[in-house]
Amino acid sequence: MKIKTACLVAAIAFLGLAGCKEEAEAKDIAPSAEKYGVSNIEFVSGMPTPESSKRIFDTMDYYSGVMVYLWSLPAVGLQGWENANIDMGANPELDGQISLYTGYDGAGGILTPNTAVTYLISFVNTETQGPAVWEIPPGKTAGYVGDFWQRPVLDVGVAGKDRGKGIKLLIVGPDQEVPEHDDSYTVVRSPTNVVWLGTRNMEPFGPGHDKVTAGFDSYPFNKPELAGRKKLSKPKDAFNLYQPHGMEFWKNLNTIIQREKMLDRDQFFYGMLKNLGIEKGKPFNPSPEQQELLIEAERVGYMMSINNTFQKRFEGSRYYDDKRWFTIIVMSPDQVDETHGQMFERASYFHEALGSTYAMKVTEPGPGSAYLGQYESPEGGGFDGAKTYKLVVPADVPADQFWAMTVYNSHSRTLIRNEKKQAEINSALHELTVNDDGSTTIYIGPAAPEGFENNWIQTKEGQTWFSYFRFYGPSMPYFDKSWQLNDIELVE
Repeated sequence: MKIKTACLVAAIAFLGLAGCKEEAEAKDIAPSAEKYGVSNIEFVSGMPTPESSKRIFDTMDYYSGVMVYLWSLPAVGLQGWENANIDMGANPELDGQISLYTGYDGAGGILTPNTAVTYLISFVNTETQGPAVWEIPPGKTAGYVGDFWQRPVLDVGVAGKDRGKGIKLLIVGPDQEVPEHDDSYTVVRSPTNVVWLGTRNMEPFGPGHDKVTAGFDSYPFNKPELAGRKKLSKPKDAFNLYQPHGMEFWKNLNTIIQREKMLDRDQFFYGMLKNLGIEKGKPFNPSPEQQELLIEAERVGYMMSINNTFQKRFEGSRYYDDKRWFTIIVMSPDQVDETHGQMFERASYFHEALGSTYAMKVTEPGPGSAYLGQYESPEGGGFDGAKTYKLVVPADVPADQFWAMTVYNSHSRTLIRNEKKQAEINSALHELTVNDDGSTTIYIGPAAPEGFENNWIQTKEGQTWFSYFRFYGPSMPYFDKSWQLNDIELVE
């Protein structure tokens, strides 16, 4: 005799169909079935019907796609910067030509940049170009050699191995032999074929800044004739670096999968990708049904990443117990904790930012930086561009170099756009109005209060935003919290 049954499938678990109940009993758990996305699953004599089997497999693939989205955020985000370099004129074969990003417009497409520095960015595909050379001049710079998952291979600059004295690197790819060379190179190995070379020139703008920028170089070791090339720039119409939407996201991910080695930690995700139509060594030609699933998985993955970033639930992510400031970088630089791989922690950061050096997460005073982010307004929800807010920065900010408060568009995670062409208040660049007690009041809104024009970041109706507060050279009062940053307030 055939017995018709219904079973709640916990779609995210993917692990089995335990606990099936007869139809009369299943009605009691129907709300839970709807809650987690799978219902009306029918079994006949312990076997799902063909229609239910397809629905279950579609659900497996759909949630696989969502998890793959979150897993791949660091690589697809970095692909955006590679695409921006190519948009400037860099060789798509990735031979190391440096691109420059600076100022409100020049850095306007970068995820959560600051405008007091020049970013110097280069990509080399060591598999096709061979080992790479990167020359860093002496000066106040801060950057790193990173792999394509944005894990630091080596910090350079004032907080790096060279301590700002300059260094010449020879970078080899995975399983690549180190070529014969003189002793002027420091050899480092990247675990991925494509290595990115990213740094910030933090010298004050002027002739000294320009001299340091000119001193950088990047080229394949076996193509010394490419040394000294012109550095690329695009002062206007910046390429937006955020992860693309829809099928473009998956096309970018396929590009990465095809050219990179599969790391041991990622093997199961490659299995999920195979069911989604992305497989190393094979063309990506998804069926219409797969495209529909992938577009929806990207949409929901993007929604999850917003929540995972702006409503961080990681232990210790709220920096002060009674304030709305969050620690931005909640992962370790190598993206591994003692108990787990930090997939969700890194997804939180790489939804909103690019680049993660050891020096960007210092735990004691000295060279490096510290970052706090505020995403939620005092009235609940995000910050509204039609309203005016203020941040009172207490006196004696614990930053030996400088501090900066920057406002970003919530959707693109890029500099807020305004007629003033200013998204940042920076203690090193701007002559600010200081209150009698030494504090500084920053206003964010459509209009500046009289006398505070230099302390104002312009927003407008229709915009939503969040903010970073950066401490460059953080000192002990930041770490022991004897100095605390106030919350951003609504101006009634």
